[in-house]
Amino acid sequence: MGIPFWKCVTALTMFLVLSFHIVNVHGLAVMSVDIGSEWMKVAIVSPGVPMEIALNKESKRKTPTAIAFRNGERTFGEDALTVGVRFPSNCYIYFLDLLGKKIDNPIVDLYKKRFPYYNIIPDPKRNTVLFKHNESNDQFSPEELVAMMLEKAREFAQDSAGQAINEAVISVPGYFGQAERTAMLKAAEIAGIKVLQLINSYTAAALNYGIFRTKSFNETSPMYMMFYDMGAYGTQVSVVSYQLIKSKDRIAPELQPHLAVLGVGYERNLGGLEIQLRLRDYLAAKFNDLKLTPNDVTKNSRSMAKLFKEAGRLKNVLSANTEHFAQIEGLIDEKDMRIKVTREELEELCKDLFDKVVLPAQRALEASGLTIELIEQVMLSGAGTRVPKVQDRLVKDLKSNQPLGRSLNTDEAAALGAAYKAADLSNGFKVKAFITKDATLFPIQVTFDKEVIDENKPAKQVKRILFGHMNPYPQRKIITFNKHQQDFDFTVGYAELSHLHENEVKCLGSLQLSNIKLNGVRDAYTKYQGQEGIDTKGIKAHFAMDDSGLLILQNVELLIEKTVTADTEEESTLSKIGNTISNLFKGPEEVLKDEKPVHEAPEEGPIPQASNNTSNNTDTNDQTNSTEQLKLNDTVPISDSKKNLKVVTVKETIDVNHEYLFVLPAQDDDLQSSINKITELKEIDLAKSRKETSLNNLETAIIETREKLEQPDYASSATDIETQSILNKCSEISNWLEDDGFGAEADILDSKFDDLKKIVLPVWERTFEHAERPSRLDALNSALNSSNSFLEKIKNTTLEDTPFTQVEIDTLEKLISEITIWKDKQVEEQGKLPKSVDPVLTVQTIAIKHSSIEREMRYLMTKFTSWKPKKKEDLKVKAPTSQTDNEKDKIPEEQDNDTTTKNNAQDDEVEKPTVDEPSSTVNDNAESESPLQTDKPKPIVEPTKTEKISKSPHDLKEDISSWISSALVICIIQIAFRLF
Repeated sequence: MGIPFWKCVTALTMFLVLSFHIVNVHGLAVMSVDIGSEWMKVAIVSPGVPMEIALNKESKRKTPTAIAFRNGERTFGEDALTVGVRFPSNCYIYFLDLLGKKIDNPIVDLYKKRFPYYNIIPDPKRNTVLFKHNESNDQFSPEELVAMMLEKAREFAQDSAGQAINEAVISVPGYFGQAERTAMLKAAEIAGIKVLQLINSYTAAALNYGIFRTKSFNETSPMYMMFYDMGAYGTQVSVVSYQLIKSKDRIAPELQPHLAVLGVGYERNLGGLEIQLRLRDYLAAKFNDLKLTPNDVTKNSRSMAKLFKEAGRLKNVLSANTEHFAQIEGLIDEKDMRIKVTREELEELCKDLFDKVVLPAQRALEASGLTIELIEQVMLSGAGTRVPKVQDRLVKDLKSNQPLGRSLNTDEAAALGAAYKAADLSNGFKVKAFITKDATLFPIQVTFDKEVIDENKPAKQVKRILFGHMNPYPQRKIITFNKHQQDFDFTVGYAELSHLHENEVKCLGSLQLSNIKLNGVRDAYTKYQGQEGIDTKGIKAHFAMDDSGLLILQNVELLIEKTVTADTEEESTLSKIGNTISNLFKGPEEVLKDEKPVHEAPEEGPIPQASNNTSNNTDTNDQTNSTEQLKLNDTVPISDSKKNLKVVTVKETIDVNHEYLFVLPAQDDDLQSSINKITELKEIDLAKSRKETSLNNLETAIIETREKLEQPDYASSATDIETQSILNKCSEISNWLEDDGFGAEADILDSKFDDLKKIVLPVWERTFEHAERPSRLDALNSALNSSNSFLEKIKNTTLEDTPFTQVEIDTLEKLISEITIWKDKQVEEQGKLPKSVDPVLTVQTIAIKHSSIEREMRYLMTKFTSWKPKKKEDLKVKAPTSQTDNEKDKIPEEQDNDTTTKNNAQDDEVEKPTVDEPSSTVNDNAESESPLQTDKPKPIVEPTKTEKISKSPHDLKEDISSWISSALVICIIQIAFRLF
């Protein structure tokens, strides 16, 4: 007999619903990394721990972005900066902005000028930056250094979350182009981290601001905010809007908060680093003017590193004080420096920098098309905004009606916002939807040659904007080539960048991003040439700007509409049901694709077309940058009069040869070499950490052993021979450590620790036994006393008034007697032994005896608490014939006797229960009444409360079946609502 169709659908639905909810609870945690030029912050989201900053090894909330190599050891953060003061060329700092840069980039030239002690060489294959380590001749690319920092960030996150973490959202500066973003993703790949998304730092900060203020947003009028972020390297300003927008759920739409970046402005070299460098040079000039030594301090790299560190400290102090002394001991030639610096001097040094403070904000307002009067508030972010002069210039030059906002955590806002995005993108968490739309900072265009008709005339070059300036992303665009029927190529690159300074355009590197060559175009056209009912729609190139701001060419295809005769045969009922079920489990995109006609606009709303005109002039019929949503395999009815004809959309995939023109990170063998290099360094660090732990454990054990043997409790637990042996072993290991031990491997150190532990462990165990025994004996005596009191009360009560049997009472009495005799005997024997001998009365045996008496008492008390005494007046018996008073009195007595007898028999045969079973009393009473019911009419007994609420197995089965059916129906309806 076949299985009904509806049962198959139900079973399949239940399986899918359960599958969607099964997750790996041991790998739910995700992290965010806000890796800046100077500091790195890490945030985590794990089960039970909403957004939290992960602390580093020093229990600090941020870590310097610094890596040092010295004597074969690698250090990070504060330890690396300590190495950098003495050996500047061994500590790498501020390397983030070297990602994706060629050796001739202006940013690389500026980096060499700022830090002249680094040995920077070109990569022989990619012509990018390589740091050559003078000590070991090792070479490190910026991608590898960033990968090391990301690996350290994951270590902090895993220590805080207590579980493995492999997924992350990484924040990057908004002015990172395609090359820098690709390099960041490659660095994460080297570190073995799956990047859920690259998010712009100002977008992450705006998201962190918005998630706690959704109640202040409304559906009608957006709220505009400006976020001013001055970091260590550069300054970024963004204008964003917050608004509530209805979701696309057709059944139950809800209002969701929406964040859109409207305008962005930035200054790449306006930040705390430039202020610190100017202070460093100012202090160096002041020191040289003192003529304390004939040597120039600026020629000494170690002295300049000391001045750089002191300048950073001085900058922070002058933000809160009007004057301070810069002090360095032994700056050069053992000469000390002590120079007084005032805030006025600092502001005079950086006057031109402070004049630029308002420029990024003005550019952001101009890009957004808003005025300062429409801005709700200017919110400060980034450590550079703590400088008083920066705040003063913003208030003076922006002329905002509202005071500057300081409620945002300037250090952690981006990290926490990125953590929320990570939780949203992760499969292990469900957070309230907060839609974010970023903006394209550098417009992208497509350049191609118009198809040549007359070979004697030069080809005309056509440019079409693909993603305009401040276009929102993520989004998809389609460019259509209608007249190209031969193989051709086109170029994708940055469009007009007139809104940027000339030097900033050079910092972007190559303005051409990729060259795309299409092969097989002619063959695709030839395949359908000459066929009737064919209408070619041209070559469609599908582009996408993803959430990370990366441009992706998804596919290229030839689109053809073919008119064919429709099949007039009606679909069978089973086929319709099958199609309905299959549509139920389709993704949202597939459902929309099957529903919408070919030329309908996307559901997301019209994409701004102000600068993105998709049609050419009359000289060229190529249509480009079309925003139509293609629906392949759709059928569109032609007319009512031709119901037997339909139009089928067919696509032919075109081969694409994609050549990248910007700086690509390491690939293939070079990538694997970088991964191997990072893995080897990690193994070295782990070996070093293990050795340090083993050495620390051994040294601690030696010190603690000697100290304990001086204490009376430990000394009395050891014989003279044992004491001398332990002390000799400690001296032996100490001498070995001074000679060869500090260079020994972790395995040898662990073996020495085990040798010492083997000797001292018996003494420590005896000491523990002597110290712990009195309290354990007191607990045992207390349990025996309580048990004796309980036993005496039972003996003074008749068995009919208790739930206990004679066997249970005898068992308790026997157990108390045995334990008491054993205890007295063992205590007497133990008292005769000296403390230096292994005890006969151990803590473990006392615990076993204590556990046995407690187990017996727990059983009896459980039985007592579940027992319900019988009350004669509760049994209302209705007999058809009258009975004498003697007979009425006799019935309860016989019932009680029978009940007692049956309980005794059951207690002898069945194991003692360890859980409360309230229903056993009712069953026993019911069975005990059966002898009285053989020759007499059945008495009518009122049911107890337990009996009234109980259900038969059949009723329970029906309830469970009904519940399961309801749950399945609800699951199917919910899935259908979500999909349709």
